[in-house]
Amino acid sequence: MTTDAEKFDQWGREWWNPAGKLFSLHRINPLRFEYFSKAAGVLAGRRVLDVGCGGGLLAEEFAKAGAVVTGIDLSPVAIEAAKRHSQESGLSIDYKVGSPQTLVKEQQAFDIIVCAEVLEHVDDLGAFLKDTLSMLRSGGLFFFGTINKTIKARFFALFVAEDLLGMVPRGTHDYNRFVKPSVLKQLLEENGVEMLELKGMSYDPLRLEFKISNDTAVNYLGYAAKR
Repeated sequence: MTTDAEKFDQWGREWWNPAGKLFSLHRINPLRFEYFSKAAGVLAGRRVLDVGCGGGLLAEEFAKAGAVVTGIDLSPVAIEAAKRHSQESGLSIDYKVGSPQTLVKEQQAFDIIVCAEVLEHVDDLGAFLKDTLSMLRSGGLFFFGTINKTIKARFFALFVAEDLLGMVPRGTHDYNRFVKPSVLKQLLEENGVEMLELKGMSYDPLRLEFKISNDTAVNYLGYAAKR
C-alpha cells in the first residue's frame, strides 16, 4: 500500500510546475494566502510553522511577507523541491523532513501554525492535532484548509476533481479521511483552541477559478485561536 508521503514523493518534481499534476494547488494558493494573511494581520517577524508544507507554495508567501517560517513534510522529495526553490527565490525558510511529533521534541513554539490541504491525509487526526497545537503559543492562530465529509464532497473532490477533470492526480484523496467541520471543531476545543471562522472554497468551472464562499460542503478553510 502506498502511503501519502510516497504518493507526494512520486509527484514531488511537479511542485513548482503551474501546469503540472499539482496545478490546482497553484490555483488556490493566492486565494488561501490572502485569506490567511488578512486574518493574521502583520506577519513580519512572526514565527510561522507550515505543517505538510509540500514544495513550499504557502511557506514562501509567508516568508515574502516577512514571517520567520519553518516548513515540515514527510516527503523528502517535496522538501528537496521546497529547499531548491526557496534558494532560487532568495528566501530563508527552515525546511525539515518530519512530522509535528518531530518538532514537539525540539520544544519549539510558533505564533501561527498552518495546515492547508493536509488534515484529509492524516490517519490519526486527534494525535496529529494534539502534537501540532501543543506548539502554538497562547493567543496564536491556527489556519486550516481541508475537505468536508459529505456526499457532495465525495462526488466533486473524488469523481469530478480526480477522475473527470484530472485537477489532482487520481488516488490523492481517501473519502474515509475527509473531515467534518464539527469533528475538527471538537478536536480543536479539546486542545484549548477556539474556531473563529469557517468559510467554503468553491470552484467555478466556467472561469476555471476558486473563490471564497459560504458553501462548506466540499472544500473549507478557516482559522482558530489558542486560549
